[in-house]
Amino acid sequence: MSTTKIDLNKAITDLDGKEIEGSNLGKLVAQMLITATKGDALKYMSWALKLHAGESLELDPSDKDLLKNFIKDHEQLTILSKAQMLECFN
Repeated sequence: MSTTKIDLNKAITDLDGKEIEGSNLGKLVAQMLITATKGDALKYMSWALKLHAGESLELDPSDKDLLKNFIKDHEQLTILSKAQMLECFN
């Protein structure tokens, strides 16, 4: 089965394209994963640890969709950060 490399180790940029100091898409996703109350706890924790460490994820198509939908459906993420996270899946 093929995998896709997802690299979220990037700063969030504002509407002017400037990096927001101290921001990191991967660390933000890691925080969202570890505070989730539903989902595959072991998988989410594994992903969170890798993302927090600045590593990319190698995901099969089903896990790629799972993480993409987790981000897309998360109600506490702003559109600014969601859009930039979802761009990493292309």
